Amino acid sequence: MRKMGLNKNYVVGIYDDTRHHNLTLDQKRKEITEFFTRFKYFGPIIVKQDINEVLDEAMTHDVDYCIVQSIGHIIKDASFFTFIEKWIENQNFFVTGHIMDKSKKNKNNPEGHNGYYGLHKQCMLVNLKYCEKFDRPVFGEKMNEDTFVIEADRHAKDIHDDYTPLSLRPTEELTICTPLVDGWNFINTSLQNDLTVYNFHPKIRESKEFIYPTTSAEELQNQLSWINNIVTYAPTCVFFWNTENYTDLKYLDVDRIKKLYSVAASFKPNMILHKFGFYDDTEIVFYDYSKQALAFKKLLLKEWNGEDYPRFLEYAVSKYKINETGGNETQVLTRQELWQREIDWWGSEKIIKEHWDQYKTLKHSYIHCDICEEPDKVISLITNEDNSVIWWSNAFHTINAQYLRGLSGVRQCYENWCHQINEKNSNIWILGKDYLDKPVEGKNIKDYLCAYNS
Repeated sequence: MRKMGLNKNYVVGIYDDTRHHNLTLDQKRKEITEFFTRFKYFGPIIVKQDINEVLDEAMTHDVDYCIVQSIGHIIKDASFFTFIEKWIENQNFFVTGHIMDKSKKNKNNPEGHNGYYGLHKQCMLVNLKYCEKFDRPVFGEKMNEDTFVIEADRHAKDIHDDYTPLSLRPTEELTICTPLVDGWNFINTSLQNDLTVYNFHPKIRESKEFIYPTTSAEELQNQLSWINNIVTYAPTCVFFWNTENYTDLKYLDVDRIKKLYSVAASFKPNMILHKFGFYDDTEIVFYDYSKQALAFKKLLLKEWNGEDYPRFLEYAVSKYKINETGGNETQVLTRQELWQREIDWWGSEKIIKEHWDQYKTLKHSYIHCDICEEPDKVISLITNEDNSVIWWSNAFHTINAQYLRGLSGVRQCYENWCHQINEKNSNIWILGKDYLDKPVEGKNIKDYLCAYNS
């Protein structure tokens, strides 16, 4: 079994200011922030009620950087982490974030007060090595008193409007001002130490979103309409292609599969059977909260001959109403490109064809259920047979599961699911993701629960 999580040189923290706002709405915002953070990040999440407390805790971890988010910050695309990692590799900085200019009259400072620059708390990236070297400076809450600060050489261009400069470069001049924006001291400390403060790159900004704490329940729903749409339409979606690869299969130690329990998603159940082998009387139990996904599995079994999958898809979508969905990668590739990728994974189209001809002769069952809501529909079918495998993909780390139930609710669903499986077949091999999106692989359920509970 591979080491769980990613070996990254950063940790993620959350600044929790729920004490200042609507606790019910802020709890929802907090859970959303935690949920979206877990895409492609499996490390610890530090939650504190002060930004400096987040950084103090971060420095106890063996990392050099900390991503600090306020509750309500949403990482909409996993590319956020890729962009952050590239930024770390290429830039020398103490802090990077959302620079706010209140040093002069602008849209954010219409009265033209003699203020300074600050950092919006929604998200920032902090170099912990410099934080320690600079004696852990305070973030700097906005003030009504004058203070000495380093004059900044402001970039002439803005990210948007007229108060978001691309960067602030250090100068050798001091000035007196009234810091009217939080984060002013981080900026001042950076400039004092001859380090440029950068605004987040547009690509980083495009991969995330922020829900402001003053948002009403109605406005929150409006801002989260894209999430609500996903929740509404997810139970009708069909995955023509797998959004995850097959690398996790190498951690299994199965000798010919007797029974496979699988979500109804593309070719991964077939690859599981192909890699480890199966018997003439092997049974496949498909379960899914999407009736359409199950129907598509039946259609494939009945009408596809195992050749030219893109042509079959053209036929299927022209004849039936199918709500196709996918991930970032599958959405940018053509069906022909995705089919070629699948062929490459298998070795040849001939191998897929030969497998499909054998696979069609096996016994198939189809169970429509939400395993968070009705796990018994699947659990009741699990038998105590050796060489059984169950794959649930990321069923416990979907927007549908977490948005409706919250993190604590979906954790309970996940743990109940695992314990119930263990009661039916303690030796069944497991594949999928846990409620935090960590890979679950390379173990039977009994050994997994032993490690999970330790």
